[in-house]
Order: sequence, then structure tokens, then C-alpha cells
Amino acid sequence: MDQEAACKIVWNILQSMPIEVFDEEEGSIWENDTYELVRPRTEGDFEGTRIIGSANIVTALNIINQKLVIHNVANDEIKNTADLSYKLFADVIEELQAKKLIRKIPTKVRSTFKLIEGTNGSSTQS
Repeated sequence: MDQEAACKIVWNILQSMPIEVFDEEEGSIWENDTYELVRPRTEGDFEGTRIIGSANIVTALNIINQKLVIHNVANDEIKNTADLSYKLFADVIEELQAKKLIRKIPTKVRSTFKLIEGTNGSSTQS
């Protein structure tokens, strides 16, 4: 699977209806607090929202992994698909950010920037 094909798959999943992961054992919900769509959805129940669900992210990574596993089996190759799929997924996330389709949530970015004070080189972490 090349990066262009992976990018299309991931984008289709991330822009679809946001779904969160519910952990039954812990009784908690996993939320994605890192990425959102750059442009709000224009239709459907979630029209006007930018949220990307945690299950959407997990599903996108899993589908990439499954496609790599299928490719390996079809070609009698033995490769560590977990490492390959994670790297490909990370590259796709970077590409989707570069194409301005997704972005880091602005409040998350603001909470992690470094503030430089004065000209004496001192700094504080915000």
C-alpha cells in the first residue's frame, strides 16, 4: 500500500461521523484531544463540527494494518506490519496536516508552546 492510497482511506474515515471508544472494563470514554478537521462538516448529524472521534483514529490505523497484512499474505512475505502500519499512519497524519485537512486542536497547541521572556534567554513553559 502506498501513502497516497493510505491517505485516501484515512481521510475518508477521519472526516466521517465521529465515534468515540467506550472502555467497558474501565467505564470510560477515550477521547481524541489532539486532532480536528480544519473545516467543519457540511452535512449530516454532525454538521458544523470539527471533532475527530477516537474510534475513527483507531479504525484508520487498523485498516492500514489489515491492508498490509493482506498484502503480505498474498505475496508470501513476512514483515512486521505493526511497525510498518504505525509509520505509514504517522506519515499520512503529517500529510493530512500539510494539506490543511486536519490540524492539532488550537487549545492543545496553545497549552504546549514555549514563552520566551526578555532578551536574557530565560524562558517559561506554558
